[in-house]
Amino acid sequence: MALKITYQDSEVIVEEGVGILIGSGEGSDIRIVRPGISRRHAAVAYDGASWKVEDVGSRNGTFANGERVYVTTIDLPTTLIFGHPSEGESIRFEPLGEATAASQIVQDEIDAFVLPASPPAAPTPAPRPQRSPVVAAPPTAAPQGNQTSTDLTAAIRDQISAIKGLTWSVWAMIAVTAALCVLTLFVGVLGS
Repeated sequence: MALKITYQDSEVIVEEGVGILIGSGEGSDIRIVRPGISRRHAAVAYDGASWKVEDVGSRNGTFANGERVYVTTIDLPTTLIFGHPSEGESIRFEPLGEATAASQIVQDEIDAFVLPASPPAAPTPAPRPQRSPVVAAPPTAAPQGNQTSTDLTAAIRDQISAIKGLTWSVWAMIAVTAALCVLTLFVGVLGS
């Protein structure tokens, strides 16, 4: 399976068995000469099952969705930011081949679970955009009216809501604890 790497206006296709280096150094395959990019910033390689992008000890990091990452598996089209989470250099990685089509089907199913429920509209088949030059067998439609998938969808939505609620609860507890600490300190200062 090949990997398409897009940086600025140029694209590079990397075949299996070929590793590349991203960095500011002269030996880099994708050279980015700007502050925040290390000479040897990240390595891209295929491990026999999937493509991986590994930060090779850069000073300013590699980021996905604002979070610093050290090793990222590229199963779907993925954009990584190098050097700074919001102001760094953006590079897009897209696996080409059969795995891309299968992974996209899985991602579409995950998106369907995560998106808020709404009443179904009249079904109108839309053409599916081609994501890569190599297309696997066409995806098969999921059976309609499957009660198990409906139950699973509801359970996943409930879990996501619970996680979101838990996150806000934890932050609220931290805020209340901090306020009580400040109030205790204030009362202690007034008492002495």
